[in-house]
Amino acid sequence: MKHGRLALVVLVAVLVPLTASPALAVLKANWQMNETSGPMSDSSGSGNNGTLTDVARTGALYVFNGSTSRVAVPDSDSLDPASKNIRLNARVKVAGASMDDDSYDIVRKGLSTTSGGNYKMEIKRSSDSTVGRLNCVFKGNSATVNVLAKPDLVDGNWHTIACAKTATSVIATVDGKNYARTKSAGSISNSSGVLVGAKTASPLDDVFEGSMDYAGIDVAQ
Repeated sequence: MKHGRLALVVLVAVLVPLTASPALAVLKANWQMNETSGPMSDSSGSGNNGTLTDVARTGALYVFNGSTSRVAVPDSDSLDPASKNIRLNARVKVAGASMDDDSYDIVRKGLSTTSGGNYKMEIKRSSDSTVGRLNCVFKGNSATVNVLAKPDLVDGNWHTIACAKTATSVIATVDGKNYARTKSAGSISNSSGVLVGAKTASPLDDVFEGSMDYAGIDVAQ
């Protein structure tokens, strides 16, 4: 769904740069994406491995085709933060000079209609299809809180991105620069699996088009 440029300006204007992301204690999923075959391996020790569909392996990274690619990770209590801090991490490069969809999902657990809440890290297209920005959304039992970061990610370069939820805020990070909204999303815990590189598997939607060389999920103790 497209948004007008005026609405985007209003949203970005309320973001507050921070100097550091919240410290998180435990890595619950660490997907290095450097396997030559088999599942997407989780090196965190939590066993959150994923099944690849139409994802190409090129060296030590994955390439998503923008139409059918995705990685499915089964539901696990270790990926439900409840009221704890959580941070989603990835390093991505968008293919092409424009976005073919209204958003590219990077890491998601649940939908807006999912019981127990949901979280997602996506690249959201602006009214100009050549511009896409990191959008972090956490829906808990208190509120839905999102942060849209300023930098354009649709430039053919690698970017390190992160989305974090703390007890009092949501923080979006692009290449070390942080943007935050002070508001509590509350507790998030659902029975959905995690999708990497897509919103839904059936029907397929918001499929990432580009390269990814790692992704991960941290949850505080």
